Amino acid sequence: MSLQEFAVIPSEDTVEKGKVTFNVSNKGPEDDHELVVIKTDLSPVDLPTNPNGSVNEEGQGIEAIGEIAEFPPGEERTQAFDLESGSYVLICNVYDEAETESHYQEGMRVSLTVE
Repeated sequence: MSLQEFAVIPSEDTVEKGKVTFNVSNKGPEDDHELVVIKTDLSPVDLPTNPNGSVNEEGQGIEAIGEIAEFPPGEERTQAFDLESGSYVLICNVYDEAETESHYQEGMRVSLTVE
């Protein structure tokens, strides 16, 4: 899976339930990114947001499963999560105060189905 300005590009859009390992590369080219795994029946564009446009990870209709913390361009991170069957959204929830931009609002979100 790749993160880049401004997209989340999965290797697969459907995975088997159980322990799912995410191998994530930050392709940048400039920004740090993170990966947040959210279980939800909401579409990727309809997640509850904070006033700055970032996703409210405790908002109604979503369950934040876990995340790979923010990391710099050119680096990779790997982490496994136990996922039940259902619908998920993968996002970068970084908010850049200097640029006043929410990576989620810029398009860093994608659906994942767990069977």
